[in-house]
Parts: sequence; C-alpha cells; structure tokens
Amino acid sequence: MKLVLFSVWAILVGALICACQRNASDRFVEIDGHKQHILDIGTGSPVVIFITGAGADLKNFEPVQRKIATLTRTLSYDRAGIGLSEEINTDRSVDHFADELNEILEKEKIEPPYLIVSHSLGGFIARWYAHTYPDKVIGLVLIDPAYEGFMDTIRNTRSADQRRRMKDMVDLGISNKPKTTRKELEQIKKDEDLMRSTSLPVTIPITMLTSGRFSNKEREAGATAEDIAKWIQFHENLKSQAPQMKHIVTEKSGTFIHLEEPVLVIEEIENMLKVLRPKPELKPITE
Repeated sequence: MKLVLFSVWAILVGALICACQRNASDRFVEIDGHKQHILDIGTGSPVVIFITGAGADLKNFEPVQRKIATLTRTLSYDRAGIGLSEEINTDRSVDHFADELNEILEKEKIEPPYLIVSHSLGGFIARWYAHTYPDKVIGLVLIDPAYEGFMDTIRNTRSADQRRRMKDMVDLGISNKPKTTRKELEQIKKDEDLMRSTSLPVTIPITMLTSGRFSNKEREAGATAEDIAKWIQFHENLKSQAPQMKHIVTEKSGTFIHLEEPVLVIEEIENMLKVLRPKPELKPITE
C-alpha cells in the first residue's frame, strides 16, 4: 500500500523542491543510446548513491544529497523515463535497474566503494545491487523500503468488496501516471520474486528507517493501525536476514522520511560514514 500510494503523489512532491542549475555536476550520461540525468557532487570516498522510489526523480533526494556532499562524493540519478532522463523500451524490473545504475557508474568512472541510500521501491534496487555487486557496496541505508509480500498480506485481511475497492484505487492511481512509472509498478510481482531469491548482506552495516504512521492518503484508502503494525513487523523481519541491522521506527513522518525528517536521515548517513571512514576532522552537519 505504501509503495503504490507513494507513486501516486511522488511527482507532485518532487515538483515542490527547487531544481538545481545545470552545471558540470548536474549533467547527462549516454547509456545505450539514451540520455540519463545524474547529479554528481562532492568529493571523497565512499561514494553515497541515492536511489529514489517509484516515479520520483533525483530532486526528491536533493536536499539531503547536498548536505552529504559536504562530507563525501555523492550521486543521484533519474531512472530512464523519469525526470529528465529519456525513456527506453526495456523491462523496468529491479534487476535491470541495478544494471542500469552500474552502467552509469562505470561510464562515469565513479569508483567504489559505495554507500547506497534508498527509498521505497529504491530499497529493492539497492538490495539487488548489493546482491549482484557485493564487492562494491559497503553500507546500506534503507528508508521505508518496499517489502515483498506486504500488499498480499494486507489484501488477505480484507473482504472481497474491500479488495475490489483497493484494486480500483490502485488502478486509478497508476493510470494517471507517466508510462515509465506505470511500467515500474507493473513489475512489482517480478520484483518481489527477485527479492525472495536473495537476502541482505551480513558483513556490512545496514540502517533501516521505518515510518510508524500512514499518510492521510493512505488512511483515506483504508489503511488501519493493524496495517502499520504489520508494516513495522515486516521490516523487523528483515533483521533475521541481517542481525547487524540498525532499525529505527519514527512516528513523526510518513513514507517520505527524508523530506519530513531530513535531519534524522542525514544523521544516520553521517553516522555510517563515521564507521566506514573514521576521521577526527569529520564535523557534524546537522547542528
């Protein structure tokens, strides 16, 4: 529910964030004959990579990215057909997304190691990238990540009439979105199957931030207190894959924790950077 409803208004939220001026760091990369928009700012290692949720462009993470760029090199990007990136006619499942990201990094000679920060559907992409390229990823920050099987669990608690109304709302929301966003959401079942075939790494630090409340739109769609309890429990279940994971539940934000509580997100990224790259001169940027 969170993933689908997030996509319905993600573009509107992104439009509220000021676009940055074109410069050498805010540029286009040609991947397989199409132009892909990236924002590459800051210097240092590890490189912090930001991966947005369904339908959201790189501006969704830009305020947080610009803060982290004062500490190290950062990269965000618009997936093909999102934001300023050109559309392509290929499968839009998370395995393709991970390969797409890797092509950008190799084309731009952005060397690992990488700390990946992701939101919602971006959590699937981050997890698959870490699975496919384990030697390149040294840390993960998962912000209210999508979780395989959650929507099926919620549907199973609803009556037939409620399930029909949920489907109608989802179909309506998807139909109003750009074609590429629809393609992303139509691949969710395949994405969930891919996630079930892998597990989180146990040798790198992982922080997960979970929203402990639904947005007004989600409540209007019929979300209940029991649903949010299940959402939190699903996320807690990920710790069985990665016992070293740090799990934070916040009731101050909906799914857009990085927009509603940017200081919390910045602090957690900064804390992980201190672990991965301990330096006494690293100064807090959240004061």
